[in-house]
Amino acid sequence: MPTNNNNNNNDNNNQHSISLEGAIPSVTSIVWSAGRTRAQEAINVYANLDLLRPYFDVEPKELVQRLLHSLTPRWPSPDENIKPELYGPAMIVFTLAAILIYQMKLSSHSVQDGTLIGTSFLICFGYWIGSSFAISSMSFVCNTHLTLMQILSINGYALFSHTVVLLIATFIHTGHDHLLFYGLWLIVGGLAAVRMMLLIMARTINPRYRILLGLFVVAIHMFFLLYLHFAYHELAETVSHALNNEATVSMDLPVKSLTPQSVNAAAKSNGNF
Repeated sequence: MPTNNNNNNNDNNNQHSISLEGAIPSVTSIVWSAGRTRAQEAINVYANLDLLRPYFDVEPKELVQRLLHSLTPRWPSPDENIKPELYGPAMIVFTLAAILIYQMKLSSHSVQDGTLIGTSFLICFGYWIGSSFAISSMSFVCNTHLTLMQILSINGYALFSHTVVLLIATFIHTGHDHLLFYGLWLIVGGLAAVRMMLLIMARTINPRYRILLGLFVVAIHMFFLLYLHFAYHELAETVSHALNNEATVSMDLPVKSLTPQSVNAAAKSNGNF
């Protein structure tokens, strides 16, 4: 009798393991199909330009208020609705790219116009969209109640501080004194970073995740402004030289002039062959 009971237990365990092994592929296929469906729906939604029109419908008065609010940090109320809007952020990114182009024109960097415009737009729009996707991914992990469009709007308006700092630094700041830039970077850029941090932290439930997500948002916002001020010019010039097959470091090589004696010697050597 004990032997029969052991056999029955072994059979039950084997059947249970077989059922689990059979369930793993089915669960995986369900998750895969659900993810593929969601991705296809997202592609279909964002590919339709008519669905983006409401995000560009904003009054000039409301646009000015949003620009001013982007530099006034405060903890939002729980019932405050963050309206996703992309017209203001898009204009801010265009303005930021134009400021970078103007800075390169004023400097002594030799960059062609096509490369200069393309690089500035790639950097500005690439940061806006890429950092928004990064914040959205972190928000999803931290269980933050914000949509991708809301994050694009918040992050885009936060770039208004970059345009203010770089515009003032273009006309007042000198290349040998960075004190003014650091002051503007800390005050204006810091206000926009804190404003964006508070908006995102207010929508995060877990307190530990709030701090982590807030520090992440402030870090990428502040470091991008440092990058635009100190490293963008070198990148644009390197890209221009690479596209035109030019060396990034010019070397002056001595050129040996041809004398009649050297020409005769060369002719004699050719005649010997």
